[in-house]
Amino acid sequence: MTTYDPREMTWDQYCKLMQELFGPQELGNVPEEHWRDWVDGMSGIGYFVNSAIPDQRMYDTWQSWAENMVGIMNITA
Repeated sequence: MTTYDPREMTWDQYCKLMQELFGPQELGNVPEEHWRDWVDGMSGIGYFVNSAIPDQRMYDTWQSWAENMVGIMNITA
């Protein structure tokens, strides 16, 4: 599976790439200040339910959270 390294990406870039990757799940696009809500929605996707998606409450920024997603997606791919 393709993984996206969030370093040097804007929220809009990352969100758009993830939307494309998981198109059938209709993640949607949200403003950066609502990234936590977006992550909560993502955690309900079947692909991630059994993959221990990182809890957004453990991170101060979406970038920190997304960096951990790279490892999860590489393991479950």
